[in-house]
Amino acid sequence: MKHIMYAEKTLMIGDEAADLAIEYAAVLANHGKADTVKLNAFDADGDTVVATLLLNSGTNIIAATSHNSLEAPDNSEVIAYIREKMLALDSARFAMPRGSTTEEAVDIDMDLDGFER
Repeated sequence: MKHIMYAEKTLMIGDEAADLAIEYAAVLANHGKADTVKLNAFDADGDTVVATLLLNSGTNIIAATSHNSLEAPDNSEVIAYIREKMLALDSARFAMPRGSTTEEAVDIDMDLDGFER
């Protein structure tokens, strides 16, 4: 479990969710984008809460280790969502020229025999 400090609040969430939230905030900032994520967490009083975090280039978020016996709240859905979004943002984009006015597929010969770096 880790403490997340965000907007003057302290939340407790699982290690993977905490690490991914910070990594996702950095990826979004690098791409000039923003997103919100909802995390299941424990607040400072130990109550279960759902926290919505706005992640963007201005996000100030800190994750710190915690030594306690609490079981991490389930954030498997948001973890999968963040991984999918980060992959989409960091994946190379390919542009394909349009075909005729009927937008038929264009056949491009991608034969790279003899190509050297």
